[in-house]
Amino acid sequence: MLMEIAMLISFLMSVFLFLVGYKEAITISRASGLVNGGTMIFCFVMGLIFAIFANTFSSNLS
Repeated sequence: MLMEIAMLISFLMSVFLFLVGYKEAITISRASGLVNGGTMIFCFVMGLIFAIFANTFSSNLS
């Protein structure tokens, strides 16, 4: 039961962080001049980490 909850939370966090990173990337691409891309990079990296967590938890369900 705990592994299913952990997998679901990790998957939802991964999707959420990828969506926020995508929104930030669109915002950055429309900006002119210098921009701060720290939020976009952070969101994509953390989204990847949570996707790896979700994959690990889902492989342990069997």
